[in-house]
Amino acid sequence: MRTVLKHEIIRTRAMLGLAVGVALLLAIAGTALAATGWPVLAELGLVLLLGVTVGLLPACQLLLAVDYWRSCYGRTGYLIHTLPLPGPTLYWGKIVWAWLVSVAATLVGVGIAVAGSGVLSLRDGSVMGSPATVLREAWTALTDVTSAWGVAAIAVLALAYVLMAPAQYYFAGSVGSQAPMNRLGVGGPVLVWLGLYVAVQVLTLVSFVVVPLGVGLTDGRLALVPFHLFADLSADSAAVMPIGFVPTLLLVSVACVVWTVRSWKRRVSLV
Repeated sequence: MRTVLKHEIIRTRAMLGLAVGVALLLAIAGTALAATGWPVLAELGLVLLLGVTVGLLPACQLLLAVDYWRSCYGRTGYLIHTLPLPGPTLYWGKIVWAWLVSVAATLVGVGIAVAGSGVLSLRDGSVMGSPATVLREAWTALTDVTSAWGVAAIAVLALAYVLMAPAQYYFAGSVGSQAPMNRLGVGGPVLVWLGLYVAVQVLTLVSFVVVPLGVGLTDGRLALVPFHLFADLSADSAAVMPIGFVPTLLLVSVACVVWTVRSWKRRVSLV
């Protein structure tokens, strides 16, 4: 797997570097516009900055997903299948690289958000806070409402959420390229992903009913509270985040990985 991982790094670094470079340029442009305080332009700058912050991760994941399909099942996909390595090893090298890129893109996005927060304080007429100050204040605000175990749980869940998309994208790319769906070209992976998306939405809805719990503020601290999907939404209930979807998404992502490995073992076909 190490050989495949090294190959992926060398092969995709230019593409990913360009994506990050464009994101940084857009972030700088958005920051400059927001700093002017001019009507319309300042708001446009903030929207641009926010878009870069939240869009870098999915953009990198989608780029790698498209590259995964093209390099494994596209017109030149036969090249990777000539390598003297088991199919699952090729898959693990690619998915691990996608996970590493996802974590890195998340950190870059957080860095952009922290740096841009100084612009927000400047627009409000306050002293621009340093990144260290912003991070310290965010940490204090989080630890004020939850314990160290709560912070660790949030971090683990956030990491799992970041890693889910590549597993689902690569599942769609592989299963959608199996015979007979491979005759549809790129349409096969698209159809599989759409089917997976609908299935996840249905399972998520069911999970809200099966696990009627959520996380909300109780006496100023985060705690488990009842969550009833079909109850009338009030100001209090709207502030509750349901947790039933967490095990559902985790199980779906694990199933996607297992199924994709099976696809690489038995059903990969470029004919």
